[in-house]
Amino acid sequence: NPSPNPNPNPNPKSSPRPRIPSGQARGDTPGAGPRGVAMAQLQQVYPVDDRSAECRLDFAAAAEATLARWRGDNIEVDTAEESDRRRKLVFQLTYIFLEWVRETCLGKGWSEEEAAQAGGLLHTSGSFKLAIDEPGADIDVICVAPSSVTIEDFFTSLKVRLLADRRVENLNAIETARVPIITFDFDSVNIDLQLATLPLRRVAPTLDITDDSVLRGCTESSKDVLGGPRATIMIAKLVPGFDGGSNFRHLVRILRKWCKSRGIYSNKVGYIGGININILSALVCQMYPHATTSTLVRKFFFLFHRWNWQNPVLLCRPVEHEDMQWQNWASERDLMPIITPNYPTINSTYNVNKWTLKVMREEFIRGRKVVEEAARRSDEVARQAADLSEEDLEVAQAGVQKLWDELVAPSDFLAIFERYLILNVRASTVDNFNSWKGYIESRLRVLVHHHRAPCLGQLPFSAIRIWPKELEFRVEKTKPGAPADTVVLYEVPPAAEGEEPTPQPDPSEADPEKRVCGCYVIGINTDPRRKRKHISLDGVFESWRKTLGVDVVGAPLAWVTEDMGIDFDIYTFGELPDAALDAKVDGRENALKLRRAHKRRRHEENLAAQKLKEEKKKLEAAELEKERAAAALAGALEEALLDGDDEEDAKLKRERAEDDADADADAAAAKRVRGSGGGGATTDGASLEMSLREIAADGSVLAHPFRDALPSSLAFYPKLGTPAAMLLEPSAAQNGGSGLGSALGVGAAHGFGVGGWVMTPAAQQAFERALEGADADANGDAEDEDSFAEPSGDATEAEMAAREEAVARKRTAEHCKTVLSLGRSSLADLVRGGNFEWSGERVVHRFKS
Repeated sequence: NPSPNPNPNPNPKSSPRPRIPSGQARGDTPGAGPRGVAMAQLQQVYPVDDRSAECRLDFAAAAEATLARWRGDNIEVDTAEESDRRRKLVFQLTYIFLEWVRETCLGKGWSEEEAAQAGGLLHTSGSFKLAIDEPGADIDVICVAPSSVTIEDFFTSLKVRLLADRRVENLNAIETARVPIITFDFDSVNIDLQLATLPLRRVAPTLDITDDSVLRGCTESSKDVLGGPRATIMIAKLVPGFDGGSNFRHLVRILRKWCKSRGIYSNKVGYIGGININILSALVCQMYPHATTSTLVRKFFFLFHRWNWQNPVLLCRPVEHEDMQWQNWASERDLMPIITPNYPTINSTYNVNKWTLKVMREEFIRGRKVVEEAARRSDEVARQAADLSEEDLEVAQAGVQKLWDELVAPSDFLAIFERYLILNVRASTVDNFNSWKGYIESRLRVLVHHHRAPCLGQLPFSAIRIWPKELEFRVEKTKPGAPADTVVLYEVPPAAEGEEPTPQPDPSEADPEKRVCGCYVIGINTDPRRKRKHISLDGVFESWRKTLGVDVVGAPLAWVTEDMGIDFDIYTFGELPDAALDAKVDGRENALKLRRAHKRRRHEENLAAQKLKEEKKKLEAAELEKERAAAALAGALEEALLDGDDEEDAKLKRERAEDDADADADAAAAKRVRGSGGGGATTDGASLEMSLREIAADGSVLAHPFRDALPSSLAFYPKLGTPAAMLLEPSAAQNGGSGLGSALGVGAAHGFGVGGWVMTPAAQQAFERALEGADADANGDAEDEDSFAEPSGDATEAEMAAREEAVARKRTAEHCKTVLSLGRSSLADLVRGGNFEWSGERVVHRFKS
């Protein structure tokens, strides 16, 4: 586990998260930033691993060949023409933005010359800036404007100008977001537009936004907006050979496809997003700068399936500026810190909670197993290629390709949970629905986990998982146990006053872009330790619903309208709609197969975990026994030295003590063998009493080697983990009962089996045999209740004695049944199995020595 901490895998509970060290270049002077001083002196945090053969380009050539073939068939990349078209669209947006800045300055009384020189910059970030070239990906565009341009201008005049452009469609302005944004489709390419204003009268075309001094005097919002392109530029500079032979882009494309297929691609919900994948991939490339793509994929899963998240992911040591107001990240509460490289550093995964982290860890472990198996099979096929026919080689290579397919296989999310919470989201217009849907998606993590308000995480659930992608229909229950129905609603023109509402169009003829409903799904499993399976979610949901549509102080959000609604319901696996199963797991039949396979896998994992736990306990017991034996020998040696013996005599005494201990152990084993054989082994009551008193004097908790030294014929043994003093406290025997205390002169604290003693299996079997015999005798002597009637006056003494004996045996059997029904380990006074007699009111047991 690469870590700045000397301990490669520190205990999360005992090892605090280390403080992030600052870089040598502090950049305290104006203009000193990453491009000038700091960029040349930034220190890589985790070392380069160039010692193993895995770092060479020629390593694992077979795996690289199979992965390259699979990548060509499964990873889509924009064509050169499409990439060029997208770049031209950014240039066109730049022209629109600069014209808008000029007109805004003119409207505020600037002269024509001053307005023309106001300038402005348009930067991109994310996958477009890094040339990942993923088809259909959006483009993050950041407008850098002078101080004369405000956020109000951004959402008024620029919005109007964009709406007037015929190439702009589906425009949605979100003014109340933490970082205000305008999203729209520009010539069929989705654009996320943000604004950052600098405290400058003029923004020159040569302004370097990676220079930390540009943040001086910025607002919080502008600082956050500039963080995107600044982090992207830093990542590109910190990846070795980014513009040359680096496989960084191949790694990012594979990981993005993996995350989306497995349902863990959403920074908003609490999983990892684009910026997180870029940072994690950059770290792997830093540590293995000359590795092939297949090696980078293997190393990615190898690193992060066992990463200690007390250690943050860092690409470089942070730069600090004492004369600036922004502080670098330094939080102990974040569960999965992936830190941006630019100043001020922030945790790009601050939305992660314990439930989403658990899901991602499981996916990391699964991914590692699949990738390692694919690499191993690739190597086997490459070695056997010369001995295989062309047809057999093709079959073997197809098998390897299936393993790479398994890495990005769709998740079995809709087949493995006990219950599913489905949230239906709706609105009346497309614009309202898109705004409301995005807002609800950002609040799902609060429903699952919150440290102050009621949430699902506070209920007795063993697993909670959010599916980050919306399902494009509304789910409605039909009847319990039956698959639910799905409904799709579309935007319809409002009806005139006094007219009937406009009916919904036929789904086959409706425009999919006019859809105004959808749903989100959360899978939940009840804690198996909970006996009552029914858990009410009404209180949690109503508490969460009250937080929707209001800001942090409780004031209603201006953009939320009455037509925006949400409702929820709980569904079992059998009640999930067929449309959902068809879309995600290839139908209900395949879902049932996945569900059964998941249950078998969980059962095997539980058995393996239980076996491992038992083995661990045995090892711990053996180690404890060794420590006690060593302590006893050391005590004997010390006692001999204190008695005045020289060292040689002390060693002889120690050897004799060892021989005596071995002999005692052999004798105890022989006694146990004789006792288990059913022989007439006797019990030394005095030695038992002495052993009990010795342990009580020691006062320790019985762990305990003393138990093996007890006579094998005893019916009861001290229970493991019982404090020794409890075994010798006054018992019920002092109140007229009988027990071990009455036999030995010492008390058995809470009675046998109540907390201090446990009945042996041999004693249980003997007692049951005696019980069956007594029951049989009683039934044989008295076939009906009349047999126990008062004897007639002419009955002989022998008949009367026989009747009394039969009654006594019957009562004995009934009492034994009652005692046995209370629990075999709760027979308060049984000392030797089967050795009991009837006293008239209770079973009395003899103790023989």
